[in-house]
Amino acid sequence: MSFYTSTSDPAPESERVSRARRRRAQRMLTQLRADEREVFLEELGHQVSPGVELFVASLLAGLLIGLGFRFEQQALLVAGALLAPRMGPLIGLALAAVSGSPRFFLRLLAGVAVAAVLAGVASGLAGGLGTDPADSSILAAGHVKLNLIDFGLLLAGAVFLARGLGRDSHLAPLPSAAVAYEVLLPLGAAAQALVRGEAEAFQGALLIFGLHLMWAMVAGAATLAILGFRPLTGSGHSLAAAVVLMSVIALLSALGIGASVLAAAPTPTPTPTITPTPTLTPTASATPTRTPTHTGTPTRTPTRTLTPTITPTVPPAVVIGTGGLGAFLRQSPNGATIGGVIDGQVLTVLGPADLVLGQLWWHVRTTDGAEGWVLGSYIATVTPIPSRTPTLLPGGATPTS
Repeated sequence: MSFYTSTSDPAPESERVSRARRRRAQRMLTQLRADEREVFLEELGHQVSPGVELFVASLLAGLLIGLGFRFEQQALLVAGALLAPRMGPLIGLALAAVSGSPRFFLRLLAGVAVAAVLAGVASGLAGGLGTDPADSSILAAGHVKLNLIDFGLLLAGAVFLARGLGRDSHLAPLPSAAVAYEVLLPLGAAAQALVRGEAEAFQGALLIFGLHLMWAMVAGAATLAILGFRPLTGSGHSLAAAVVLMSVIALLSALGIGASVLAAAPTPTPTPTITPTPTLTPTASATPTRTPTHTGTPTRTPTRTLTPTITPTVPPAVVIGTGGLGAFLRQSPNGATIGGVIDGQVLTVLGPADLVLGQLWWHVRTTDGAEGWVLGSYIATVTPIPSRTPTLLPGGATPTS
């Protein structure tokens, strides 16, 4: 009778592979033998290789992002980022760069390009097709200029995503969603602007998309290099790829910093206090003229001459129709953002409306004294009703008209 249990049997193949993977992850990659490093990199390469799931998920994510921009719904944008495919191929580009594999790099780059085209087409058609040219998306406008908060979230997501891949051989879902949010939303904004014919917004959003994409690769490559990833051979392919990559990054960064500033959030952070604005009351000026008539009996006949002069009042306007998100205050029609206004805020119209690229813009002044241009679909002008001030007549009489 034997007292040996089944635990003495050899462990399954999957458990042996899993234990070996954990042992490799606990050591620096430079401490592994050449054959172990090659096997480990092959395992990581399988995880980040693009498949059918990448393209289908990109198409669905682009559709949700386009609908989010169309209906001004932040929830749909977040849902699109959560539904987006894991950003493994993007970190795989960084892995190919530091490991010195140009062929693997080009294969991943082609997969990322196809996925980006599918997401862009879906987002452009869902968000820009059949929309009114006079209506511009406030949420999309937040992704056409450089935003330091978005940039920081992108770098953090890329670093944690690369760390999870290098240390645990796992693509963490939360950092992947953060990277997808910061990469796919500018792409969707660019596609929507292209369909709507907004050249300036298209160029700005496309530049931000390229900038975020390249900096995610750089952050991932730097993290993998810190974890000990090096070329399998002594070739200089990795160094050349890194130099080319950094050159493109420097060029895009210079263009981005020169062409954009920190974008204002769709809802302005400071909440302005709405104070009643003084309303000019037009007054009627009466010029009584005394015409004495010398007769046998001197009598005083006052002659009343009313000349009402109504002083035109500058028409006020009220911000409406932003869904609680507010509207941008721009330096010129469809120009750079200089501030924001919220629903119900009272504005002063400074001049007639200006039609630019099929959109109506009003030159306004806020209660704080800031002047700028607001899209006409987000303000309603109020026509003032002139009031007449009664003027006492000579002799104490009061006019009835």
